Amino acid sequence: MPGTRVLVVDDEDDILDLLEIWLGDDARCAGFARCNDLDAVVAQAQRFAPDVIVLDVWFGARTSVGILPLLHAACPQSAIVIHTASERAARSLGVLALGADDIIEKAEIPIDQVIDRVLRHAEGRRPAVIDLTATESVDSSSGLLS
Repeated sequence: MPGTRVLVVDDEDDILDLLEIWLGDDARCAGFARCNDLDAVVAQAQRFAPDVIVLDVWFGARTSVGILPLLHAACPQSAIVIHTASERAARSLGVLALGADDIIEKAEIPIDQVIDRVLRHAEGRRPAVIDLTATESVDSSSGLLS
């Protein structure tokens, strides 16, 4: 199975650097992109076509809440994981109702567990790849697997 492509969106460079290092060292990750500009994130997500988008909530005085429906519409194949300083605040902003699949509180979960949770979100979203040459064949008269 191909690896997971992850887009991380955060206004803090140290968070972007940390996630890039950990994801870069994880064999399950096939690609990583980063964005620190809310105004550019939808276009970058469309270009990169991630399996998972890791999105911070607060960007200075702005929130990413308004971007959630746009990301979901632009990349319906992508899981969206909120990575925030306050899970409670993210829930109160309604991020799950707006299309987020999960909320991870930055300081509460060790980084290796964050990576595991993020990458697991892609598992259920990828279309299954069926290799008919491996163990099965197709009956040409019926079109059914035999």
